[in-house]
Amino acid sequence: MVKTSNTSITAKKVGDIGVSVVMPVRNGGFYLRHSVNSILNQCHEKLELLIVNDNSTDLALEWLTSSNHDKRIRIIDSPGEGIIDALNFGIDSATHPVIARMDCDDISQSSRLTTQLTYMVDNPNIDVIGSTISLFKDHKEIGQGYKLYQNWINSLCDQNSIANNIFIESPIAHPSAMFTKQMIQELGGYQDQGWPEDYDLWCRAYLKGMKFGKPQSNPLVQWRDHDQRTSRQDERYNQSSFLNCKAHYLSQFLHAKGVNQCSIWGAGRVGAKLHDLLEANKLSISHFYDVNPKLLGTTKKGKPIHLISSNQTLTPPKPGQGVCIIAVGSRGAREKIQRFLQRNAWCIQEHYILAA
Repeated sequence: MVKTSNTSITAKKVGDIGVSVVMPVRNGGFYLRHSVNSILNQCHEKLELLIVNDNSTDLALEWLTSSNHDKRIRIIDSPGEGIIDALNFGIDSATHPVIARMDCDDISQSSRLTTQLTYMVDNPNIDVIGSTISLFKDHKEIGQGYKLYQNWINSLCDQNSIANNIFIESPIAHPSAMFTKQMIQELGGYQDQGWPEDYDLWCRAYLKGMKFGKPQSNPLVQWRDHDQRTSRQDERYNQSSFLNCKAHYLSQFLHAKGVNQCSIWGAGRVGAKLHDLLEANKLSISHFYDVNPKLLGTTKKGKPIHLISSNQTLTPPKPGQGVCIIAVGSRGAREKIQRFLQRNAWCIQEHYILAA
């Protein structure tokens, strides 16, 4: 099991810890100057801003080199193509032992690095440090779905809540992340698996026993939503790719615990897709649970559907009977299922895992 130690970092005073902020840039446009200035205006002084040029074709970086002579900025050209190559090259080129992620269209609050470094020093067992975030869109309100995601990600700060929710969605906003250079290099850096590189990294870190946490503060990163965002343009960030990533690492997590059989709560679209992906990853699915009375006496994927009512008793699975994967994505359903299972003495991560 890979488990790095932050002892050499946390033994230092916060002001003495050097931070390399790694910012990959491909056609940063107008947003770049705001993002760069938000790093240069940090309260923490011992930093470098590593801007990794990922084959840009616009003039944003030319503006930067002609108008800004801050010696903390280093602009380097990625030797490869795409964000993963740019990130790994930036990390390998970093001068300081702590890496902070930043994107060229987001904004960091001036207290961000100091707040996260203070948390790192105070919590030497935490390997990946995120922050609460504020999603925004130029001249528009963000959509309801993004508001719910913002509230969800901001509710997960302690290591237990992040661990319990890691198979639902990415619990750390990528541009808010901070970790040591040693940690990410021991994990093999970012990897191209055809799905989101940040969620892939968090899952690999989690399976290696690493811990996640966030300082409970006002949002430290303003996370910009716009139509040209990579996550809106690249197929690796679509729902199908994300679900593939989730199933891959969820299967590995369960196999490592000696679990080879599961049930799925939710016989809808998400549950059906997760069924196929988990079985492709050599997990046997025994049956489904659902609350829809129309499904009485029916099957899904050739497996029986067990109907559940809110007033019944449901005994937790015994060792060797597997765990239940909660795969219901409708709004508010996950919380209702959790309350029901907790009343029936089911324990999260032991008897059930949240996955939607």
